[in-house]
Parts: sequence; C-alpha cells; structure tokens
Amino acid sequence: MEIDATALKSKGFFQQVQKDKFSLRLCTSGGTISTDYLKKAMEIADTYGVGQIHFTTRQQIEIPYIPAGKVDAVQQLLSAAKIKAFIGGPRVRTVVACLGAGVCKFGQIETGDLAQAIHDTYFGRELPAKLKIAITGCKNNCAKVEANDLGIRGVDHGYLLYFGGCFGHETRVGKPFLPVLKEKDKVLKVIEYTVNFFVSNATKGERLGKLIDRMGMDAFKEAIEGVV
Repeated sequence: MEIDATALKSKGFFQQVQKDKFSLRLCTSGGTISTDYLKKAMEIADTYGVGQIHFTTRQQIEIPYIPAGKVDAVQQLLSAAKIKAFIGGPRVRTVVACLGAGVCKFGQIETGDLAQAIHDTYFGRELPAKLKIAITGCKNNCAKVEANDLGIRGVDHGYLLYFGGCFGHETRVGKPFLPVLKEKDKVLKVIEYTVNFFVSNATKGERLGKLIDRMGMDAFKEAIEGVV
C-alpha cells in the first residue's frame, strides 16, 4: 500500500528517514502542558512508538517511530481523547511562550493567558505563508521573540512588539516600532490587524518580513499605529 506522506503531514504525521515510520507532532500552546496531556502522549509513545517523546524547539510534543500501519489507530485514539495534532503549512503556527510573571521573578507580563488567547483565535488559520508568534516575559528573552514573524516581549510591565523576524532557511531580526503597550487588549488588536494585513497583502509564500520590505516599513508602521 502506497503511503501518502503529504496527506499525513497535514494531519500531524511527519515521515521519518525510515520510510515506514512517522513522527507524530501534537498541538500545544504557550509551552505549558497538563500532566493528563503528557500521560496520553506517553500512552501513544509506549503503545505505538518506542517509548520516546521529543520536545521540539517550538515547545511541541513529538512522538517518533510510529509505524505507518498504526497511524489510523493513533488517529482514533487522538479523536477519542480530544487531542489535536499539529497543523503545519501556510498557517498561524503554535504560539511559543515562557512562563512569564505568574512564575518567573523576572517576568514583566503574564504570558500563558495571552498565548492561549492568541492560540484560540488564530492557530491553524490559513494564510499566504506561515506566521510564527512568540511571547517572552522579560529582557532575558527566553522565547527569542525577534526570530519570529511577530514577537512580544515584557518591558516595564508592558508589551513591546517586534515585527518581521524569521529563523530558518533565511534569518532576519524582527524590529519594534510601536511604543510599549500597557494594555493586553491593544496587543490583541495589533495582532488582529497584522494578521488581516498579512492575509490581504502577502503573496503565496511571502513571510511578513518580506511583505513589509516590499510595501515599505513606513506604510506598515502608519497603518499599525492607527489601531493603538
């Protein structure tokens, strides 16, 4: 039976170098994972994998060495447990976040609720290209926000936003141009506008930073400043 690796990738199963094995990537948000969720991931790894779990650089759970013939059974288990698999491609990706002010003594902003709010609203939304978002609670910048299309850093108990970064085949540093925002609602408003601007203006495969380069930072800045 021929394996449709592309179709499986859209469902969170990534083909390994071993053609008959897949790594399952599970959906997470903000880096905080409940113990119940981990127990279910352990069950999948023990039953269908080789008892291993990997955490990706974007805080996602990955379970390697799942045989192609067991993919359907794993999908049924995920459905019954109401666990979502990772969604890749040209979409809003998993939101990365540190623990923030709720736990870290250096934290200037709460990060978990903000990450969840962004995830609930935007995760998986189809776009012209992928859009990565990260939140860090303080100047230590554990989440490397400048390396994301949209980054949020806690500064003086407010939010400093960075735009246009990426890290991968090409690397560029996101830039801040707004003042420090003091209200979370304004941050969410800027994110809403940025996503809508991206959808309306980007071409296929064009990341946010490239879009800003093409249209001009001044035009983007002027439009964003209008919503805060």
